[in-house]
Amino acid sequence: MDKFNYISEKILNAKFSQEPFKHIFIEDFLSEDHFQQIINDPQIHWDENKNTEEVIATLFEKKYEVQKFPGCITNPYEYIKRYNTNDFPTGREGNPVESFGITFRLREYKNPFITSLVEYLNGKEFKTTLETKFNIKSQTRIITAIQKNLSHYEISPHPDIREKALTYLLNINKDESVDKAQVHTHLLKFKEEWSFIPEYWRTNLQKNRCWVPWEWCETSKICNKNNSIVLFAPGVDTLHAIKMQYDHNKFQRTQLYGNLMRVGNVIPQMNWTELRDIKNA
Repeated sequence: MDKFNYISEKILNAKFSQEPFKHIFIEDFLSEDHFQQIINDPQIHWDENKNTEEVIATLFEKKYEVQKFPGCITNPYEYIKRYNTNDFPTGREGNPVESFGITFRLREYKNPFITSLVEYLNGKEFKTTLETKFNIKSQTRIITAIQKNLSHYEISPHPDIREKALTYLLNINKDESVDKAQVHTHLLKFKEEWSFIPEYWRTNLQKNRCWVPWEWCETSKICNKNNSIVLFAPGVDTLHAIKMQYDHNKFQRTQLYGNLMRVGNVIPQMNWTELRDIKNA
């Protein structure tokens, strides 16, 4: 595992950015050799597929499984039908998103190098690094995995639930052409008329933070660079979101996705309409 020590050192030595909220953003995160080993592995990227049916068949063949995930459904047959007919929800009361996608998680790593990397990112040294850098004192468990999100995956702006202690996302896309595609994470802040919400979440600890409509927020940064990582400890202002529209036959949005989850009780999640009603009261 010593070959991955530099990963923890980069995080420990990184400076925090404060706009639009406290986070770390590191470009060229993995060494060039390690990054190339990942993106050139046939389990991670492959030749263009003919259609969505072939994409999903290839994912299963490559040992990916459907992952239950926010902004996604878990039935691949329903996803194929809705994608082929462009039959997605267009927004409704209680749901601020306009579509949904499907997420696949790699469950069986065939490349020993990738196996060892993921083991390191799920291991004690990396977990301790994250807890030290972000001053996390609560008991947590770490989750790191390789994931692919197909088109129409959407999560409207949200700061993450209180049970999540840390989020990190590393882009391991096929090549730099993906940088310009509509597949990347937005970092946002509330517009002035909704700026009361962070303080509301700060003082109402029995309310879990929720998704909010896109029009309440404005994007400050898009994390689009390949081999870049963003890390942040979720709080009342850590708004991030994604809305993907792209040709997943050519490539699939691919990340090393990870978080630290607090051990303990789950707080019921509020609905964004409650915040709207507070503003209009």
